[in-house]
Amino acid sequence: MSHATSRKNRDSKCAYMELALLLALSGLDGLIDSCFGPSLHDLQCLYCVSVQTISTLFPLYAGFKTAGSVLYMPLQAVFDVYTLIMVCVFVSSCLVLVIPLCPSFWLAAAASSGLGLTGGVVNSARVAKIGEIGQEKAIPFHLMGIAMCTGNILGPLIISPFLGNTTFQSEAINITYDYVVASIECGASDSKIVYAYVSFASFGALLVVLLAILRYDLRECSKKESHQKNRYTFGKLNYIFVSLEILIIFIGGAANFVYGTQLLLFGTRSNLQISKTIMSLMTSSFYAVTLLGRFVGVLVSLAVSQLCLVISCLVGALAGSGFLAFTAEISVEFLWVGSHFLGLFYAPLFAALLSWCGENVTLNDKLYAIVILFDLAGTSLISLIIGQIMFNVEPSMLHYSMVTIVVIQIVVFFCLLVIAKGIRRKTEDECTVLTGRRDP
Repeated sequence: MSHATSRKNRDSKCAYMELALLLALSGLDGLIDSCFGPSLHDLQCLYCVSVQTISTLFPLYAGFKTAGSVLYMPLQAVFDVYTLIMVCVFVSSCLVLVIPLCPSFWLAAAASSGLGLTGGVVNSARVAKIGEIGQEKAIPFHLMGIAMCTGNILGPLIISPFLGNTTFQSEAINITYDYVVASIECGASDSKIVYAYVSFASFGALLVVLLAILRYDLRECSKKESHQKNRYTFGKLNYIFVSLEILIIFIGGAANFVYGTQLLLFGTRSNLQISKTIMSLMTSSFYAVTLLGRFVGVLVSLAVSQLCLVISCLVGALAGSGFLAFTAEISVEFLWVGSHFLGLFYAPLFAALLSWCGENVTLNDKLYAIVILFDLAGTSLISLIIGQIMFNVEPSMLHYSMVTIVVIQIVVFFCLLVIAKGIRRKTEDECTVLTGRRDP
């Protein structure tokens, strides 16, 4: 009896350590993502390249990160998941150091691509393992969102003391009436950006060591049976359900963050004529509210079902985006309140959708990887499309786009409710056949 209790405590300890490390990986992911923007200013000076050239680093990183999510699926069939995570985090930590240390922009671009590729693999593996740990529970998904959001907020704060007060000298040479060539030379810089990147790499190296310890400790307790979720076969109805779920996540494209990235563009181009300083402050507070939304999502998920949380989030997002569509250009106060209200409701939606999906169908690591792939692709693509619409039509199209997205999500979600009812009925019939029971 005591041996069984000891084994149970050991398994529980492994699970908590496993979850803690996966959440730490989420935080590291958020740190690296958020630090590309502030650091580009100093990196531009380091490589002596133009603004247009240096601005390609983050799209390279994001694009290869999406590709890394695809790469995870064949890799996980060959390698143990923790071995895969350890190797990728180690390589990522090395590549983080390469970016500010090498004097060549092309080496930095290659390092950014490799960082994105390995980060995408780790991203998919992390979500798959969190889904495995939190079977039929929403809290691990919500905690993952909190960890990433915390990293997104802390990243610029950590890196800012290391950034230099770089001075730029620019000369414009008129070739023709409508063509201007600008040569930018960097003046003196007191940048210590490399130390910030060293701290990120050190954090990654520490995680590799902890993951190695966990891998050794999990040799026995990772062999637990996971048949709890295999209650029924994954049939055609289940594929339709997961496909629609992925569609909701794709078109939403982590919409709270998509909206945040476009907030500055709207503010500086709208009829309000808001200064960039005020809009930067508003964007930062918007992300702080999304973090609050993550915490609220965790608390609410303890008291109500994920179905109720998803419906509440979608209704709140519709109300917030509708409010902005009519009031955003009246005053700064309306824009501030409406955007933050929208972010508050959209923040926990991704985790709630994944958890609710896990309650209705059998999800495995491949499906989680596909979900993350479409989330990353949606975040990039939807943000790009909305940005182009705002630029070429008018800034207020941001709010109309959000209304359209939420309406589509609600329509698809009601289709999911109907399919989920059919899946539950099918599951009950299979259980009846397996147990040999017959209803009177």
